Amino acid sequence: MTQRDIDRASLTYYREQLAISAGLVEAVVRWWRSLSWRAVQTDHVELWGHYRDIVNECRTRSFDAGREYYNEVRELATDHRLTLGGGDRDAEAEEREAAASFFTHTAPIAREIQRGRLDDPDFLAELDSVMRRVGTNLARDGARLAEQGGRDALREARENDDECIGYYRMTDANPCGFCAMLASRGLVYTETRNASRRTRTWVDDQDPDQYHPDCHCQTLPLFRGVAMPANDRRKAEEYERIWRNTPGSGAEQLKNFRDRFDADRRSRRTANG
Repeated sequence: MTQRDIDRASLTYYREQLAISAGLVEAVVRWWRSLSWRAVQTDHVELWGHYRDIVNECRTRSFDAGREYYNEVRELATDHRLTLGGGDRDAEAEEREAAASFFTHTAPIAREIQRGRLDDPDFLAELDSVMRRVGTNLARDGARLAEQGGRDALREARENDDECIGYYRMTDANPCGFCAMLASRGLVYTETRNASRRTRTWVDDQDPDQYHPDCHCQTLPLFRGVAMPANDRRKAEEYERIWRNTPGSGAEQLKNFRDRFDADRRSRRTANG
């Protein structure tokens, strides 16, 4: 086993997850653009089924990629392979999540239809605008659900494998303050499996498996003798330095950190055009 092999596998997995979510966004946006608000009004059950199938297909690919990645890294780290399936998927729960996404995001269309006159060109233009926004929101939320497949596989495998002693959070190049806060922990060790290692105490014992819309973070497993990839370690050290220089304590420090980090992030975006 070499650290380079594990780093390469981790980056490959991360990029695969990005590709899966990007593919879902493209598929949903292309499909939604082919529809009119009338289709949502009359064929919403059929449309829901199509959205569910897109999300499920991508979530399955993401789950399988997470399972394969975990087993590959485990073998590299421990020199023996034990296939961990990532637990059983809860198909009913996943369908409920997809249904909540679809019906929540499409509800504004029905409300908008009741608001005006369908023979008014200006009102129809507003309906078209609502449709575009709904398509964007469906695509964004569908991407979140898709990537949740891999995250679920990693979480279940990590929690049921005594060889896994902790985790770290891999972010994109420009994370938000919340993700940077979680990533700033660096290597987080599971106390029951590695009691000799300690990490600092965090507000409210923050759950590592928290993700927001448009978030592409992955919580990756840690095994004995394995380090974080160098780039992720540098980012974690930078974020921890910012944390330690953030005034306040407890929830106040957390809020100050996120506010400062997100303000700096907006400034960088503005400076870059």
